[in-house]
Amino acid sequence: MSQSAPQEGQLVARSEAREPLNSPDGDRRKACCSRCPVCTPCCMIVTGLLLLAALIATIVALANHGGGSKEPDAPLHCSMDNCAEVYLPEEAKSCTEAMCRKCEDDYDQHSDACIYRCSADQRTSGCSPLGCSADGTCSSCVPGFTVRKANASLRGLSSACTKAAEPVKMNFLMYRAQNDDNYSPGNTVLASPAGVMWYLHNQVVGSCLGGSRRFGITRVLRYNVTVHNPPAVFAKIRGQFGHFVDFQWGQCKNPDCDRWWNEFGYAVGCQNQYSYRYKEATYYSLPGSCPSKDLSSKSDSCNLLQPGGFCSHPDGTGNCTWSAELAGNVSVDELSGIQD
Repeated sequence: MSQSAPQEGQLVARSEAREPLNSPDGDRRKACCSRCPVCTPCCMIVTGLLLLAALIATIVALANHGGGSKEPDAPLHCSMDNCAEVYLPEEAKSCTEAMCRKCEDDYDQHSDACIYRCSADQRTSGCSPLGCSADGTCSSCVPGFTVRKANASLRGLSSACTKAAEPVKMNFLMYRAQNDDNYSPGNTVLASPAGVMWYLHNQVVGSCLGGSRRFGITRVLRYNVTVHNPPAVFAKIRGQFGHFVDFQWGQCKNPDCDRWWNEFGYAVGCQNQYSYRYKEATYYSLPGSCPSKDLSSKSDSCNLLQPGGFCSHPDGTGNCTWSAELAGNVSVDELSGIQD
């Protein structure tokens, strides 16, 4: 029985219903899968791999370009309190890297900040150099002074300093020029910043015997010192510090040392070094154990009989007047710029 034309026409119709093979890639994949049901899983795997590759390429592009197209960073404009000229390194990413090249008038640079320069009235009242404010007040005082309410002479503002009317505990920094040996500051002389500079310029830097500086001085040590002298000192001297004594090789060289220890306890003493170039140069004496003997003659029994004033928490008793904690050092070569 011969086939009829309609059956042949139906075949032609089914052929025309198939998706064209020259369609875009997505249509081509659909056409492939629709013509070949057996190959559908294979086609799905290929499609998934192509999508995964496209996703990876997108992620890489975002990583390389910081999330796609981005406007260039605007130039940083930084300011610092009381700074007239701010410097910002070219590679700086934020204003936290800014530095001050020049402070405003009446301000001095200290570390990374501009600090108000104390007025004559503030210095006279006992304000510490780093504790003065432009409004005439003080946030901290030099040793032996305490913060008080301001009076009319200081513009009637919140606070200033006044000389303490009783023994007080004082905490401040002291300095010592020393060789490379490490030992306690007890039975030695320490100094203020101006005091240690005066000593270096007058006794150390200008002398070079045998290829080394005098006494083998190589560095300046900084100590965080707490002082609380006994009430007998204030009652006699009307001040916070006792008699200054000179120590040589750990031994007190003043003839009245023993009498002073017995009368006032092992008090920390001070002495001003009057200098045109180094104003406020001050020396401090810190009596340690067995101050009556030099280093080679000290003994356990002497240490027991003459305990000195060192303790962990000074309280103003005769043998608990000072403590000291090392707080850094700088080499004399670096400080002076002389390397040989």
